[in-house]
Amino acid sequence: MSFILRRAYSTKTLIPPNLAAARSVGGAAKQDSARMGELVSFYKNLPKGQATPVKPSGLIGRYKAKYFDGENASATPVVHAIFLIGGISYAIDYHFHLKHHKNVEHH
Repeated sequence: MSFILRRAYSTKTLIPPNLAAARSVGGAAKQDSARMGELVSFYKNLPKGQATPVKPSGLIGRYKAKYFDGENASATPVVHAIFLIGGISYAIDYHFHLKHHKNVEHH
C-alpha cells in the first residue's frame, strides 16, 4: 500500500522526459529528431507568466470571494450563520406553535 501511495505522489511526473539523451546509438536518429521537434514545439506553445485569476461563479463562489478570500476576510459569515440558524429555528418554532393552537383551545 505504501508503494502505491509513494508512486502516486511522486514528483517524477512533473519533470519533463529527457528525450535529448540518446536511447539508441544508431539507426533511429530521424525518429528521435522528429520526436524532439514535437516536444520542443509543445513546450514553446505552453503559456508563460502568471495565470489569470479565475472569476468566482455561483452563489457560494461569490460569497467566498467576498468574505473569505484575500484582504476581505472578516467575521461577517459567523454573524450571517447566527441569523440564518436563528431565523430557521424561529420559523420551525412558530410553525409548531400554530399547529398546537389550531383549534383555539388555549386562547
